[in-house]
Amino acid sequence: MKSFITVVILVILISLAAFVFGWGRDIFFASKTPSQTSTPTQSLTVSPTPPQKEIELYLPAPTDKKVGTKFVIYGKGRGFESQINYRISDAKDGRELLLGNLMINAEMGKFGYFYKEIDLKKELKTLPTAIILSVFEFSAKDGSEINKTSLELEVDSNSTAVFAYFNNNNIDPEISCNKTFAVARLVPKTQSTLKAAMEELLKGPTAAEAKLGFGTSINPGVTINSVKVSGNTATIDFSPKLEEKVGGSCRVAAIRSQITNTAKQFSNIKNVIISINGETELILQP
Repeated sequence: MKSFITVVILVILISLAAFVFGWGRDIFFASKTPSQTSTPTQSLTVSPTPPQKEIELYLPAPTDKKVGTKFVIYGKGRGFESQINYRISDAKDGRELLLGNLMINAEMGKFGYFYKEIDLKKELKTLPTAIILSVFEFSAKDGSEINKTSLELEVDSNSTAVFAYFNNNNIDPEISCNKTFAVARLVPKTQSTLKAAMEELLKGPTAAEAKLGFGTSINPGVTINSVKVSGNTATIDFSPKLEEKVGGSCRVAAIRSQITNTAKQFSNIKNVIISINGETELILQP
């Protein structure tokens, strides 16, 4: 009898130990239906932020399929001695047409912005129908091309390509007031290229250009009364809206720079006279 009681006690003790250390619990919970058990908490997987590319091209935009004979190379990156390179090749045969440097406005090793105006008519004797634009860095180790981004672009020579100049604090972080930077616009073929460029300037930056840091100091709603060219001097007459509520030397300098640089993109224009309803004295004063 004592031995029987001893065996019973041992069985009870072993069962209790099994439950405490998990064996019994596993059997107990495994026997329960799914509705009786709690749903285990699932861990959330957070996608890591992709690293910034060494060279990003903003203009021409990656979605662009066409450029005019004038366009802008603009983007962000970093490179050895704060410079990277660009190449323009003929898309038909791969022949190199232009090769040059792009300076980055940041210390070596840090990300900054690069910008360059391209005028194919000035640079090339014969215009290609399509180009491949590449921005890249020459490897300091072996001279190979690294961190390359390339775009194949149709060159539209049937439209008129003009630059319009705006402020951009990314390219000019010093906000020096009188520095302006071009964006390219395609307009219908015209002989009045100066007027077409001024009209594009008065439209201001597009929404996409504004996201890239371009802005204007010119009031909305300004119109052009007339554009005249005599010799190397252009006289551009605007509506009174041009100087409405305009004050401060920085803004005045920015407005003059936008207008002057937009006019002087044309090689025959050396001097620019800005007038309002025919008046040139005491306009656009700080």
